[in-house]
Amino acid sequence: MTHRILFTIIIFSLAHIGLRAQTASRKSVQAVGDKSFASKNYYDALSKYQELLEFDPKNIEYLYKASEAARLHGAYTLAAGYLDSIWVHEKSSQYPRTGFYRGQMAQARCDYQAAIAAYKSFLSEYGDVDTFLSSLAAKEIDACEWADTQMDKSAKGVSIQNMGSGVNTNYSEFAPAVRFQKFYFSSNRFENKLNEFIPKRTLSGALELKNDSAVVELNEFNVLFPGKSLGNLSFSASGEKLVFTVCEDVNDYDKRCELYFLKIDSQGVWGSPARLPEHINMSGFTHTQPCLVMDPVTGLERMFFVSDRPGGKGGLDIWYLSISDEEIWSEPINLTSINTAQDEITPYFHGHSNTLYFSSRGYLGLGGFDIYSSTPNSRFIWSTPVNLGAPFNSCLDDLYFMKAGDNKTAYLSSNRTGSKFLDDANQACCLDLYKLNIPPCDIKLKVLVFDAATRQELNGATVYLYNLKDPDSAPIEITNLNTNLFDFPINCEKEYMIVASRPEYLPDTVRFMSGKPGEFEEIIKKLYLTPKNVSLDVLTFDRQSGLDLNGTTVSLIDLTDSTRVPVVITNLNTNLSQFKLDRCHKYKLVAEKEDYAPATMEFEIGCQEFGKLTKNLFLDRILYSFLPLALFYDNDRPNPRTMDTITKLSYSATFESYYPRKAEFMNKFGRLFPTGQGDSMRFRVNRFFEDSVRGGHERLQKFLSILEEELASGKKYEIFLKGYASPLASNHYNYHLSQRRIESVKNEFYRYKNGALKKFISSGLLKISEKPFGEEAAPSGISDDLKDPKSIYGLRASRERRVEIIEIKE
Repeated sequence: MTHRILFTIIIFSLAHIGLRAQTASRKSVQAVGDKSFASKNYYDALSKYQELLEFDPKNIEYLYKASEAARLHGAYTLAAGYLDSIWVHEKSSQYPRTGFYRGQMAQARCDYQAAIAAYKSFLSEYGDVDTFLSSLAAKEIDACEWADTQMDKSAKGVSIQNMGSGVNTNYSEFAPAVRFQKFYFSSNRFENKLNEFIPKRTLSGALELKNDSAVVELNEFNVLFPGKSLGNLSFSASGEKLVFTVCEDVNDYDKRCELYFLKIDSQGVWGSPARLPEHINMSGFTHTQPCLVMDPVTGLERMFFVSDRPGGKGGLDIWYLSISDEEIWSEPINLTSINTAQDEITPYFHGHSNTLYFSSRGYLGLGGFDIYSSTPNSRFIWSTPVNLGAPFNSCLDDLYFMKAGDNKTAYLSSNRTGSKFLDDANQACCLDLYKLNIPPCDIKLKVLVFDAATRQELNGATVYLYNLKDPDSAPIEITNLNTNLFDFPINCEKEYMIVASRPEYLPDTVRFMSGKPGEFEEIIKKLYLTPKNVSLDVLTFDRQSGLDLNGTTVSLIDLTDSTRVPVVITNLNTNLSQFKLDRCHKYKLVAEKEDYAPATMEFEIGCQEFGKLTKNLFLDRILYSFLPLALFYDNDRPNPRTMDTITKLSYSATFESYYPRKAEFMNKFGRLFPTGQGDSMRFRVNRFFEDSVRGGHERLQKFLSILEEELASGKKYEIFLKGYASPLASNHYNYHLSQRRIESVKNEFYRYKNGALKKFISSGLLKISEKPFGEEAAPSGISDDLKDPKSIYGLRASRERRVEIIEIKE
């Protein structure tokens, strides 16, 4: 073997040994990283995954694990870079959740448009992979769209500042609390000297801020539970009780907490702590972030707290309980109207404004945890949570909101831009305490009252202003007789209700939130009062001339309430009658005047109707009210089977021979139908003979009587007649038949009361004109077959055998 070959073998062997060693090294590093990740030591896991990426920068498994460790560690910028690399990787489909997390990282950087695009891409490509993340992505798209509209709506005049290095460290500072002007907070800066974990875990403890920068550790308190974290201090309104949390490590990240309380004597000495009962500290679940408060409505002491105990809506929920004077702690109740399927944490109840502040990921927000407010009414029903907006909230986590007693100062914890990093290299962690200066909130409320029907200014109203956050307080009441303007002073962040009333009007109500500090200098609210009654104008007219008909008597009848006496109005000098109507009622109008036939109308007033209605009633002069006046004939009468166009018979003569045949027509027409239907048809024939045949003859006599009186008074009329025939015979025959029928009606005019109308006809005061119609006027579908009984006895054929007085001209 030559030296060259031997050298090649040696080099190859060494390379192979190096590759195996490198592979073993990667596996060991990954094992350590995975172990740290499982223990939620995301900082250590991230460093190990970054080490793996130095071996293989494009390994998608390493990229994904590094992105998850960075995201959960809070190194959002680093996580975003890893996620972007995964998204464009050729094997990106192996990690479909990457798209969702890209949206989260963009949202955490306030890049809402990029977040929306990332969420939509995730839903488009992998929306069916994880239904929970899909629903969450849809919600976050709505949140980003909302947040994008809020960027320029920061509360005016509110300043926020980091409380500085005298308070904040590279660790988290949180849970501000006040007792008798003393400011307390919690921090996880304390070293856990009892554990043997590497890296060392820290503990949280309590501190007091003596002035703006001098911080004192509460050593006597912090050593009560060695190796455990203490914090989240909450003092009772009297300052005699303190509730706090004691937490132990579950892993490198999670803690399980329990609630403890102690008493503080009049000298300010803190007593020995006692664990709250088992029904509060349910075994196996965390209970933390207490808030003691005196309920302004019931006078009972309450405690809000946070837990993942069973019975909640999901994740961490807010719970509450009552504390009796005997210090009996009630069973916890889930605050279901506030909680969502995501986390609700850090409740703080501000008694002065009756407002609960809390942080949540379950509502539309700017990103991460946002701070919200809600107020209960006297029945402990909570208003819809309101996002406090910027600068109270940011793209990252904002929590532990607390207001000082003067209402001009507030505190919160946040990891927003400007907070200190525990991990400077990766820009990760932590919560810092921030102080907010809130400007005085004096807002002018202007209330304007209008008539809802006319939209005109309405003077003489009374306006009540209710503070809904203080339901026991009396409303402010103002009555202005000479103006529709009302001025009230109001405060920020309160819910108000305005009620305006006035005699003869229905009240109007408006509820509104007064807004954040600096958001409004003036609020204007307009209320519209609806008249209790609807106004009705009734106008009466002569139908024939179209002119106003003054002196008409108009009656209004309430069809809904029969006990009401009809309202009757007669206006001699006008055609206008005015009434007041009630909503949800049915009415009938009746207009009457001498020499006129009555006119009627029915109508209904809707329950939401208001303002003024107008109804027009047209009255026919009495003679015209008979039109059209129909007179009916027997088949082929008068004078059957002839082509004559004249007859000596009057209409009364034809009626007297036709009407007695009613029974014959009923029976012969009824036999054409089955038994049950035949009875119905016989009834209909009977009604035709009574209402139309006999009734027409009676109306003709009344018509002629009134016509005589009108002519005698000097009036002049032209009356038009139309003749009809059924289609049984030929059109030519029917034409002559209709002429005979018209002639019989003319004879009726000449012979009325032994010729009482002849003189008017002779003098030209009465003219009778005719418009004969034969078969062409009959509607289709009427039998013209002589063998068909319906052509004679049928109702449709019977109705066509007539003459009508259709028109009168003066």
